Amino acid sequence: MVNWSNKDSNSELNNDIVNSINEQKLEQKKLVELFKIKMNTFATDRSIESCLDVLNTSIQLSNVRGKLAKSFEYYSKELEMKVIKLNHLIEKYEHGKKL
Repeated sequence: MVNWSNKDSNSELNNDIVNSINEQKLEQKKLVELFKIKMNTFATDRSIESCLDVLNTSIQLSNVRGKLAKSFEYYSKELEMKVIKLNHLIEKYEHGKKL
């Protein structure tokens, strides 16, 4: 992650968001692997227990993906606000150079 400003009071918040996203991505990766294993078990076993295992894992995966989507949405909004602020600073600087 590029830190554009060392003086930014939100840099700790940004690091928290990035860390959260990374943790959620890691959790998603683990759950995808677990889901594959559970599906293989269900494909050969066809028992209620293996079906419920797959269902439980898919629900967990869905929850993690939902959290990940919300985290990315929040992070993109934060980045958008920083870009807007940066554009305003650039406009002020360019306007000041013209005078």
